[in-house]
Amino acid sequence: MGGIKDYLFALQAGANIKIDPLSEIRNAGIVTNGSVFWLKQTDDPDYTTFQDAVGASNVRNGLQASIDQVRSDTNDYVLVAPHTGGTILTLGTAVDVNEDRVHILGVGPKPVPQSYNGLGFQGFVVATGNDTELVMVSGAGVEIGGLRFLGTSGTDATGTITATFRAGTASTGTAHDLWLHDLQIENNNAAAAGGTAPIFEVTGDVGGGIAGLRVDRCWIGNWSWAPTPAINFAGTAGPTRAEFRDCTFVIDAQATSDRFVTLGTGVTEYTVFKNCDFINVEAGTLPASAIVGAVLVDNPVLLRNNSYINVTAAGTDTEEFKSPAYSGTAAAITDVGIAIGTAAIIPA
Repeated sequence: MGGIKDYLFALQAGANIKIDPLSEIRNAGIVTNGSVFWLKQTDDPDYTTFQDAVGASNVRNGLQASIDQVRSDTNDYVLVAPHTGGTILTLGTAVDVNEDRVHILGVGPKPVPQSYNGLGFQGFVVATGNDTELVMVSGAGVEIGGLRFLGTSGTDATGTITATFRAGTASTGTAHDLWLHDLQIENNNAAAAGGTAPIFEVTGDVGGGIAGLRVDRCWIGNWSWAPTPAINFAGTAGPTRAEFRDCTFVIDAQATSDRFVTLGTGVTEYTVFKNCDFINVEAGTLPASAIVGAVLVDNPVLLRNNSYINVTAAGTDTEEFKSPAYSGTAAAITDVGIAIGTAAIIPA
């Protein structure tokens, strides 16, 4: 009876007894030695009830405020609750993920773009608004999944920022072992805005490149204009051992020089694009090469089981290798994954 008596005594003493926020999500398969924090909006009808259930100290209303709660190296989680009504949340300034081994996950996304309603963040480009990026990751071992990041929005849809999503080096650290999955990384600049900045940029110079980038099941691009490019490996180092799997890249090419990916010129060890779709929605303008870059010798790029629409060639650098491919009786090599010359991918 001692336990019950102690519990009743605590209640009488006015103790603030709350539900362990982790106990509510154990069935989600999350195992951590750290803390679990929640991001929830104050105008949600159940905000007060939710806050009482998990404890006010575990709830924040903004993405940066939530990130500022986590600690490096303890596998802390930030769980983003969907906003009632599906409204995407506007960020007034850029977000900096600068802690190591933290996890930022949307709660309840499905593998279709529309399911990100209420699980996303958008920039609003004004003179005193966003920084050079919407999101910057400089912490190591970070996981981000189940969210949408929209680079520009609203009345300033024709504005630009340097990159919607950026990973790399900063004074706070380097984004080694970054895992992005089930994200939509997009901007909505219209064609009238002219060229746009990269959607996803990986930064780093010699000695500062990131290692171990992994991107799974992400939608990256812009349906109405061509970013410059959609993915940019900026700088002269890394990322090393970068792998993109089951991703969709979308552009609306305006010139044959447009491309989906610009590769880095430094040591990358290898780069892999596997089971990805490169979709140019502009049938009248075909990029000369989907993936461009003066790749350093002995740092191969593997393009495995990918599909390319409205593109002349997947890649033209000598360090880029496509699989599967086979030699026929003709002198040229037949590529089963891309339309070449007058051939086309057409309905059956």
